[in-house]
Amino acid sequence: MDGTLQVDEGRSSSADAQSRPADAAPTASAPKGRAGFPWRMLVIGVLLAVGVAVLVVVGTLPRLWHDKAIQSVAAAKAAAPLVVMTAVAHRSPADAERGLPGNCLPMLETSLYARTNGYIQERLVDIGDRVKAGQLMAVISAPDVDDQLAQSKADLQQAEANLNLNKANAELARTTLGRDKAAGLIAVPAQQLDQDQAAYDTAQASVKAAEASILVYKATVQRYADLVSFQEIKAPFHGVVTVRNYDKGALILADSTAALPMFHVAQIDVVRVFVNVPQIFASGVRPGQTAVVYRREHPGRKFSGKVTRTASALDPNTRTMLTEVDVPNPDAALLPGMYLQVDFNFPRQEPSLMIPSAAVTIRADGAWVGVLDSQNAVHYQKVQLGRDFGTDIEVLDGLSDGVTVIVRPGDELPDGTVVQAAKPDK
Repeated sequence: MDGTLQVDEGRSSSADAQSRPADAAPTASAPKGRAGFPWRMLVIGVLLAVGVAVLVVVGTLPRLWHDKAIQSVAAAKAAAPLVVMTAVAHRSPADAERGLPGNCLPMLETSLYARTNGYIQERLVDIGDRVKAGQLMAVISAPDVDDQLAQSKADLQQAEANLNLNKANAELARTTLGRDKAAGLIAVPAQQLDQDQAAYDTAQASVKAAEASILVYKATVQRYADLVSFQEIKAPFHGVVTVRNYDKGALILADSTAALPMFHVAQIDVVRVFVNVPQIFASGVRPGQTAVVYRREHPGRKFSGKVTRTASALDPNTRTMLTEVDVPNPDAALLPGMYLQVDFNFPRQEPSLMIPSAAVTIRADGAWVGVLDSQNAVHYQKVQLGRDFGTDIEVLDGLSDGVTVIVRPGDELPDGTVVQAAKPDK
């Protein structure tokens, strides 16, 4: 009976525990917190697993989508025609403008040397000075030349006096000869007549000799007068002094091979530009043709000039023709010795067919060019090339005007390949 009661009491206790509210305090016999611990750990583990799964999905799916997009684009590009650069064969312009280097020289230039010995008494100009024709530039002091001129003038006066004396003697001999002839052989012997005739002839010869001496002395006077005039150095034309080698007091030696010029004068109102025109353009240059001249360091300022003359022959060493272009230069912006650029317009008799040089493929059997047909298929045509202008090249035969050619076709474009022409860059 007691055992039965104890069992019943235990059952009733369990029933009471189950019927107790959840928030009721546990009995003193149960340990605190032990009942909820397994459930909490299970919930936390499930949440961690779900979070890891979400992170894996979030990190993997975009990459898979990106790889799929790349594969789609790659497949589309692989299926699309190859994109190539193209150009159109075209005729060159009717007029060809070509720039050639030129050398600037003055219209007139000369070096002034002394023609008489002496010392520079006055120097009136220096480099950079503008001079006019006939302007006095320097004076040379040469007293010995002045003395020689005075002596030659005195000799001339003496020769003129001797001429008068000889003329008087000739007149006396003529009178004597005439008087003796008039007297006849009875009064004057024949020997006397012969002597009178010889005296007259001698007097006549003396007159002629005196006249010749006068001419000699006059020439001597003129020579020394010219040397005296050379003591004044004058400008031969209007221009600018570019060289001055001596100063006041310097000794000047005339006709010396070692002597430097006293001055150098250049006329630069109009300059001459000499250009060596290559053989390819030589036949297109004509006198009267307009040319544009400018300096490379100042290309914005142009000077208009005209072709005045050509050599009409080519230099066999350079195969170029010397051409002169005269350019007005009122403000002296172009200086002698400058390196200039000269632009010519050369008319073409037959404009050339031009294509880019990169469009030509050189093979063992010659030059070939890839051409696009109406279906954008590549077809290679053999061509005959002409002049090479660097970026462009001339085609003599094998192509027609307006044909589309492929630039840099390479080896991966066999004949018949369908391609897509790239849009030209702006």
